[in-house]
Amino acid sequence: MASCAPEKTLVVTDLDGTLLDHDNYRPDEALPVLERLSSLGVPVVANTSKTRAEWLAMRGDFSNSAPFVVENGSAIFFSGDDKKVLGRTRDEINEVLNGLRSQYRFTSFLDLGLGGIIEHTGLPESSARLAGEREFSEPLVWQDDEKNLASFREAVAEQGLETLEGGRFLHILGKTDKGRALALLRDHFSAECVIALGDSPNDIAMLEEADIACVIKTKRSEPLPVMAPRVLRSTLHGPAGWAELMTPLLDEIFPEKTH
Repeated sequence: MASCAPEKTLVVTDLDGTLLDHDNYRPDEALPVLERLSSLGVPVVANTSKTRAEWLAMRGDFSNSAPFVVENGSAIFFSGDDKKVLGRTRDEINEVLNGLRSQYRFTSFLDLGLGGIIEHTGLPESSARLAGEREFSEPLVWQDDEKNLASFREAVAEQGLETLEGGRFLHILGKTDKGRALALLRDHFSAECVIALGDSPNDIAMLEEADIACVIKTKRSEPLPVMAPRVLRSTLHGPAGWAELMTPLLDEIFPEKTH
């Protein structure tokens, strides 16, 4: 089984349904563990489908200033304007989607507008507005059948784009994913052991790039196939499951500093 050297450990985590509760978007049960990680000097990197604007608006609540990954591996933001773009721009993506509208039924975030985003996410207006500030991807509400979805995926791939299933939406982005971003972050931090936490199909690449993959329980994660050196699965959901897995891992990695 994979083990971790304390000074070379990196935590990379999905947000919605993992660190944040799927329904209320709060991290309450995970906060004591996040505080412990901070005191131990272990970086915690958000690797999310959220936008840059969304994470910047909330990361102060976590006292988190680490680099972060947005829109399913589309870009890594290090500090200030220092970033590495791995995907495609939103304008490029929507140009492709507009050419497919006559063949498939879907509604994009651009189509939904602010009111539709609020309706489909349950977010308050201020948060929904930030969720709409896409730079490198376009979430879709798929309204066609599964047979046509397979055909749609092929059509999108022919245009050099990728489809990823998130917690609520089908995300269209460049040929990248959370795993590619994690590999670059491993080099950036010179990390020898990466712990990744996620709950959805769009997290698989990230989980499989990690040394220790922590699968947080949801209806989507129960059948989730993950191949990694070490795979752990929570029995609890969201931030409670996050804390459930991370607490014994930290006890294992930092035995002299257990709580």
